[in-house]
Order: sequence, then C-alpha cells, then structure tokens
Amino acid sequence: MSRRSPIGLSPFPQPSPFLPLRPQLQLQRATSSPSIQRHQRQWSSRPLLQQRHHYSAAAISQNEKARSNLNMIDFFDPDLATSTPHSYTLKYGVSGHAKAGKVLATDDDWSQDPGIYTSVQVGDDAYFVRSDSLGVSDGVGGANPALYSRKLMHYAQLELDRIKSNVRPQHLPQHLPNPIEIMESAYHLTTLDAQNEGIVGSTTACIVVLCQDELRVANLGDCGISVIRRNDYIFRSEEQQHSFNFPYQLGTASFDSPLDAQQFTIKVEEGDILILASDGLFDNLYDDEILEEIQSCIEQEQSKQLAVAPSESSDSPSSISPSNLPVQAISDALAFRAKVVSEDPDNPTSPFQVRAMHEGLYYQGGKADDISVLVAVIDRDQKPGPSPPPLP
Repeated sequence: MSRRSPIGLSPFPQPSPFLPLRPQLQLQRATSSPSIQRHQRQWSSRPLLQQRHHYSAAAISQNEKARSNLNMIDFFDPDLATSTPHSYTLKYGVSGHAKAGKVLATDDDWSQDPGIYTSVQVGDDAYFVRSDSLGVSDGVGGANPALYSRKLMHYAQLELDRIKSNVRPQHLPQHLPNPIEIMESAYHLTTLDAQNEGIVGSTTACIVVLCQDELRVANLGDCGISVIRRNDYIFRSEEQQHSFNFPYQLGTASFDSPLDAQQFTIKVEEGDILILASDGLFDNLYDDEILEEIQSCIEQEQSKQLAVAPSESSDSPSSISPSNLPVQAISDALAFRAKVVSEDPDNPTSPFQVRAMHEGLYYQGGKADDISVLVAVIDRDQKPGPSPPPLP
C-alpha cells in the first residue's frame, strides 16, 4: 500500500479522527514531557485543516539585530567570557535499504554520481549527516520523488555548512538558525530547482540540530525521531498526517510548508541515543522491538570488551562509554530487521498493519518501503576550542 501525495487529489481528505499508538509499549507522549510545551497556531485560510499543532520546549531562537557583516564577529564580545554548557558532538552510524525491485538510475543518471549532491539517496529516501546535525527525508509522490527528496537534504546540509563558516563556534548558540529556518531555506532552493528543471515530486522531512546540550528538531510528515536514555524512551515524535497514509509533505503540488512542521527542543545528556529514520523503520518495527535491537547490540559490544580486557571491564559490566557505543551495528541491525518485516506478507503484525485495521482496512504483513536509519550517540566533544581570529 503506497502512501498518498496531493498530486491528483483535490480537495484534501479530512484528517483522520484517530491515529492509534503502537500497542506493545506505552510511551510518554512527546507533548506530556515536562520539558516540552504545546502552542497552537490558527490557519484561517485552510477550512479543511482548521487547526495545526506545533510543539516547542522554548523559543528555539530569538530575533536579533541585523549585523552589517555576518563574517565579522566582534573579538571583544563579552559572551566569550561567559561560561557555557558542555559541548557535545554526534557519533553516528547510518544504514539503509531501498524498496525491493526499485531502480535507482534515471535518464540523466544523477543518482549514480555522488559528486552532484552532498546528501545520500536510498530509494526515494535521502539523508545527510554531520557531527552537529542530521536530516532524513522520504519522497512521497510525483514523477521525481527521489530527486526532490535528495535535493531538499542537499540544500539543508549546504545551509548548515554556510552557517558554520560564517559564525564563530562560540557564537553558534546565539546565531544558529532553528531547524525550521534551515528547512525553509532548503525548501526555497528546491522549489526553484523544481521550477527550472521541471521536477514534480514531494517529500516528508526531519532535521535535527545539536546545539550544546539542546537537540532542536523540525519534523514534517511521518519521518520520526526518538531519544533513548538508559534503554528507555524520553522522547518520541508522532506522525503528522492529513489522514491515514497521507502525510504532511513539501512539494510541487502540496499546500504544506516548513511552517507546518512540528518543533521540539530536547535537553540531552552524554550517552543519549538518537534514532532518526524514515517511516520504513517505524511502520515495520514497534518501539519495544527497537529497544531490543539496541540492547542486543550493546550487550554484544560489552562481551567483546570483556573478552579483550576482562580485568578492566569486570568492575562495571553494564556500562559502556558513548565513544564505544556500536552506533553502526545498531543502525545495521534496525534497518535489517525492518527490511525482513517489510518483505514478509505473512508477518503476523506490524505497526502499519495495526493502524490500517483501525481505519477499517484489511492489511496483513509488513509495509514494503525504503528504509533509512540514522543512529547517533551524544558524546563529549574532546576537540579544543578554536583560537580567536587575528585582529585587523
């Protein structure tokens, strides 16, 4: 069952009144976390979508006075002398599987040239990774969903590169745009390319930026992010859908925009594990199954460490440092398990099957889809701070 895009659908279907949670694990909703508050915006111009919900723990960024030259930072800024929270970095691993039978090559062979885009393609999915940010998108509809998806992630990464090159690291907390602004910039450039190149497509998207001890998230559609601490969920995003299997999306025939994305700000700690993935993971694995794979990979890594240095590891057999966390192994295990379920029409249950049945639809087995899984751990940044620039 493929997902719906707004191309060829008019008017939009009414939003579904009930989107069930995964049945095997009772999670604390993102909106009930004490660090997250909900605010609402009214959209009077959309009679069928009368109200949208946006979530934020705090203002992700504040308007600041314009500077005459973004490349010039005052050396004598008093902020330099102010103590800051711990600086963290992302240690990540990535794994993905394209939907069975999908052909990646196109007429202009853009997908086979890694030099064209900074983002990586997995079927109709695309992603980018950095030590301070991650992004994933999932092409939904149109003639070129894969190209549209990849361009969006490509321009998001370029925007982050531009920011980092123009702002000194000490000032990034004050000057780093929030993920909504990054998504807006990428969407604007992708829209221009679509107009100039005749691209027809749409995509969901999730962008995550780590700023000291804050994780800033913009999520539009049914990609998702989970934050796991000590083998338990402290945060999990929920899908944004107009109706069942019809996610919010950015594209050439969609009325959705980056401003419709959910916004979150999450306080993180060293050792927290992030799972950022397309819906190919969350439609095929329950949340407790994801925890099982993570715990299994950690236990295997602990066994390896005990075998190499038993005297050093015997005092704390249950602990493992963030730098030694097997993020690539976790990513591989999650993507593979989701792939097995997605290709099994006789699988007894899957999250997508449960939601389809709640909508009155007969569906059995996993959901065949592209699967992209980004796993990262919050680790202490050991790199020394940069030296100040020379005075003119």
